[in-house]
Amino acid sequence: MGTMLHGSPPADSIHPLVEVRARSNTGHMVGLQRTWQRHRRGLGAVLAFSVLASSALAAVLEVPTAFSTIQAALDAAGPGDTVLVRNGVYYEKVRFTNGGAPGALLTLRAAPGETVVLDGTGVPGANMVTIESKSWVRVEGLELRNNLRVNDGSGIRVTGSGSQIEIVKNRIHNMRGKSAMGITVYGTESAPISELLIEDNEIFACDAAPSEALVLNGNVTNFVVAKNFVHDVNNIGIDFIGGERDIQPDVTKVARSGVCRGNLVVRARSSYGGGFAAGIYIDGGRDIVVENNEVRECDLGIEVGAENPGIVSSGIVVRSNLLAFNEKAGLAFGGYSAAVGRVENCRFENNTLYRNDTLWSGFGELWMQWASNNVVRNNIVVAGRQNLLLRTTAGAVNNVLDYNLWFATAGPGQSRWVWQDAELVGFSAYRTQSGQDAHSLFADPLLRAPDEGDFHLEPGSPAVDGGDPATTVPAGAVDLDGAPRVSGAAVDIGADEMTCGNGTVDAGELCDDGNTVDCDGCDRNCTPSTLCGNRVVCGAEQCDDGNQTDGDCCSATCQFEPVGSPCDDAKLCSTGDQCDGAGQCVGMAVPLTSCRQPSRPGASGLQIADSADDRRDRLAWTWRGNVGTNLADFGDPTVATDYAFCLFSSASGVPSLVSEIPLRPGGLCGGPVCWRPVRNGFVYRNRWANELGVRSLRLTINGSGQTRLSLQAGGRKLALPALPLPQDPYVAAELRNSLGQCWQATMTAPARRNDNARFVDSND
Repeated sequence: MGTMLHGSPPADSIHPLVEVRARSNTGHMVGLQRTWQRHRRGLGAVLAFSVLASSALAAVLEVPTAFSTIQAALDAAGPGDTVLVRNGVYYEKVRFTNGGAPGALLTLRAAPGETVVLDGTGVPGANMVTIESKSWVRVEGLELRNNLRVNDGSGIRVTGSGSQIEIVKNRIHNMRGKSAMGITVYGTESAPISELLIEDNEIFACDAAPSEALVLNGNVTNFVVAKNFVHDVNNIGIDFIGGERDIQPDVTKVARSGVCRGNLVVRARSSYGGGFAAGIYIDGGRDIVVENNEVRECDLGIEVGAENPGIVSSGIVVRSNLLAFNEKAGLAFGGYSAAVGRVENCRFENNTLYRNDTLWSGFGELWMQWASNNVVRNNIVVAGRQNLLLRTTAGAVNNVLDYNLWFATAGPGQSRWVWQDAELVGFSAYRTQSGQDAHSLFADPLLRAPDEGDFHLEPGSPAVDGGDPATTVPAGAVDLDGAPRVSGAAVDIGADEMTCGNGTVDAGELCDDGNTVDCDGCDRNCTPSTLCGNRVVCGAEQCDDGNQTDGDCCSATCQFEPVGSPCDDAKLCSTGDQCDGAGQCVGMAVPLTSCRQPSRPGASGLQIADSADDRRDRLAWTWRGNVGTNLADFGDPTVATDYAFCLFSSASGVPSLVSEIPLRPGGLCGGPVCWRPVRNGFVYRNRWANELGVRSLRLTINGSGQTRLSLQAGGRKLALPALPLPQDPYVAAELRNSLGQCWQATMTAPARRNDNARFVDSND
């Protein structure tokens, strides 16, 4: 069936909309989908709240064959009926005017294999789909987009009361404005919204702030929120709330007695208040299990709090989650001050926290505030470069931490801890001062390839069987792969349970021969020894880098690619990348001879300050040139063009790369986008400084054709070159981009200043 347009879009918008829909049919976000599919594989069955029972009275109401609009079909539908919508773009916002009946859902769904788009462009109303006090209804397989100029609206909004409501396999994006949310469930009545299933939806590109992308608020109970993919939103990803009286006057009726399982949340970052959005947030909820989720690159990973005075979040179990590369903390719990609510009697178990606090904001991996009588055990916690593992405030009392596995590359003696606002150095000092973690370990957990997204335990990991032997595991509990939560003498520490080698092919395994010996037919990671791409070199293989692609010096057949084969070492500061014949991609890091030069002597300057207090470290570079640069040379760093600042120093005429500061395209920086177009150029701004200390980069061409470039970086995250810089005979600073463009300034000795504390010079 061809593309169909329904309703009355603006005349100039028809063709772009058709093109967007067509692209979605040809592999939308393939890479992200593959990542999501990999992480949800093996999660196991999710509770099913209903069965679509056959009924002699059930009917299929087809749109647009039998009804010209979706709303007309919904108005005519009743219990057991299915409103089946065929391929096309529909300019409608719809409301369920009827509900179903026990065993007979009223279903709104896209025809199997077809793309159905509800587009809100030019259509009045706050919500794309509204379900108000209806029961036994299902919304499945729709794409909802372009809910524009919203002030408190949603892609799908459920309000009032109701039972047996299912929202599955929908794609919701471009909700724009203020509190422009994806899926909103508000239990506003004295009777609850219950038996709720929200599963396998994708929500992205939503202006949710100051609200949330996916939220259950008020009198909502007995729910499952599972396998959803929430990404690139400007506030909280998934939220469970209690205590907001404007939603539910009875503050005892909070989001409760539910499960948040197997969701992936990426880049949920707040656009206000300094950026403290959690990927998954419990705010005043009660008796909720949060398990087997992955949260990365958000402000916070998972947070359990209580923002409203007198409200206590309790009975929350946060287990077997992966929290990695989040900007301020991996796991946080507690009220944010004594004047608001508290977190009590919750359990945080078997989670893996890996290199969070990427902005070096000082909150570490685990952040505890106003909270008491909570248990933190069996978790893997790995610090980033700042080596800060834990921060607790004076409001965190009577909590128990034990049987955890802590690690920082600086080692136990130089690891950093903040216990009740007092900073401590060293694992021993922390244990002595806090009286916590008596049975915990400080050791490398031996994760397989965490920086590449593989957080499985390797054989020999101290996490294996290292958990609290008194741990009680619920029947049917699984690890992040869906494998049994206990395999061995005791539960493993962290989100992964080592099942490889137990003789049973568990979830996530391709084989299991009862041992962890490589190259005996089934390798230590329970993949066949004959499989190229399993990271184990066996038989005729010369290499195995974990993939089956050419061009990375280890071929698709796991052979070394020949010397001189082209490759990409992913570093803009090197050129002429070639394979060395032994599996490595090697480039030459030398100044380029093809770069544009400043317009005159002194038109480019470099300042480096290395302070005893690393927070005051600074690097600033400016460049001006009159000719040779066009706007197109900047590319488009908002979506595609990489940049890198490359600093070279020479000794006896031999140059070496002493500093490399890359800047990736796109991204969110504390909520707002990092890169934005300005008149005649682009500007990167990060108020917190990125993971390498960059605060700003400006690329502009003024009306007279003069190019101006400026880079500002600083703080503890900035890795400065050792001073003084060798300058025999020069220091060269370059800005390069992935289009092959380059701007250079060469500074020959003597510098204006070049000592242990400062380098200051300008081009000749």
